[in-house]
Amino acid sequence: MLGKNGGPIIVGLILIAGALYGCVNLGKGTERLPRLYLLSAMASVTETAAGIEGRDLAIGIGPLAFPEYLNRPQIVTRVNGRELQTAPFANWAEPLQQNVLRVLADNITVLTPTEAVYTYPWQAAWAPDYQLQMDISRFDADRGGEAVLAVRWEWVDRTGKPLMGRMHSVLRIPLAGDDDDAVVAALSRLLLDYSRLTVAVLGDLLRS
Repeated sequence: MLGKNGGPIIVGLILIAGALYGCVNLGKGTERLPRLYLLSAMASVTETAAGIEGRDLAIGIGPLAFPEYLNRPQIVTRVNGRELQTAPFANWAEPLQQNVLRVLADNITVLTPTEAVYTYPWQAAWAPDYQLQMDISRFDADRGGEAVLAVRWEWVDRTGKPLMGRMHSVLRIPLAGDDDDAVVAALSRLLLDYSRLTVAVLGDLLRS
């Protein structure tokens, strides 16, 4: 259908169709780009777990099994406990599994008096004295609610022998808000709490 002077009705239909699909291109530079986020290490340089002091340890972090629902660039949050949603304009700056491993290594480096903390995989010529093996089943947040880390883990020695029974830990902390910044901050804090827990257990094992 054309107007008397041609064109206006067609243009109007195109704009309406574009609005319905959320993809109207109004010119160069109008697209909204996602913000990029990284988890951060938060351990204080004044912290050292009991039983670790004065020990020259080589520590390996990983391997880490990671749930497939988190294997995507978008930040994933939970709705009503069961439904998952991805943030439309908030992405991880790197694969989340890789980010988690690095933050754990940074935290544990501070919590133990050693610089020899490496993430899996490491060079075959290097072998850690103690290795933290993990299987994360949940690592997300309910916006406006709480962030949750559920993980099975254990420490093993240089030969791969478990030093303890496999543990299942579920850590929770409330969010300070419902935006993406609050979600990332809470997930970083969960990794700090988990780092403290694992290093405390290693200290107890070394003292026993």
